Amino acid sequence: MHIDWYFSIANSLFENADYIIFGIPYDSTQSFKSGSRFAPNAIREASWNLESYSQYFSYNLDYAKVCDSGNINCDGSFEDIEKRILDFLERVETVPIAIGGEHIVSYAVVEDFENVCYLSFDAHFDLRDEFDGTKYSHACTLRRVYELGFDIVLIGVRSGLEDEKRFADENGIKYYYSWEILEKGVNFIVDDLLKYDAFYLSLDVDVFDPAFAPGVSTPEPFGLHPIHFLKILEKISKKVVGLDIVEVIPDSEKITQTLAAKLIIEFIAAREREIKT
Repeated sequence: MHIDWYFSIANSLFENADYIIFGIPYDSTQSFKSGSRFAPNAIREASWNLESYSQYFSYNLDYAKVCDSGNINCDGSFEDIEKRILDFLERVETVPIAIGGEHIVSYAVVEDFENVCYLSFDAHFDLRDEFDGTKYSHACTLRRVYELGFDIVLIGVRSGLEDEKRFADENGIKYYYSWEILEKGVNFIVDDLLKYDAFYLSLDVDVFDPAFAPGVSTPEPFGLHPIHFLKILEKISKKVVGLDIVEVIPDSEKITQTLAAKLIIEFIAAREREIKT
């Protein structure tokens, strides 16, 4: 058995699963460190080092129905990959968990959803209209999502152009700086989030401080602690209908890919506990 073939807690067939894990190893526009195409399998491998019981959420993952469907073929243009993702999601009737790949894959996944708030954890605004000659860059993700008409909430931001901040302010994109959370905690954010009925959750792992996640494409100091993410997840997990984890660049010490695998486990544990109590 190759432990990078499937996620450790995968235990169900596609048609029986409540959670469908799939990889999108797309890595074309990353402008600082590349390598996120290797993340899906590295995260799978790291998952085998983790227990299937969540101490934080007091839930045994053996009871969750999880399928790992492997990776999307990422040959060709972004438009080719986008079509494959949407064709795949037409068959998914439960909660998809996408493992990137760079952040723009999130745009392709959320296209399959309606009537959700796009909740992004990210160090960057990602609101550029174009970057390095393409509108489908990691730096343009939230701009493309905005054009789909979703409400957008951005948590942990601490980097971006003045024009990006202005665009957010002028177009009703709600954002919370990382230093606000470091000073105040997360309860003030949770109060705002509870007004939404459903979330598509996009986790760019560079939202965390590089001390916790050194293996990311564009590391940014002054970041969040993973516990901040868990505390927000604890309050909204029941409303999350889709998840992606993106921008992991596997590091030699396997720190970042292990964090990503752990957060997938904790997401499923949090949601299962909430929907079954």
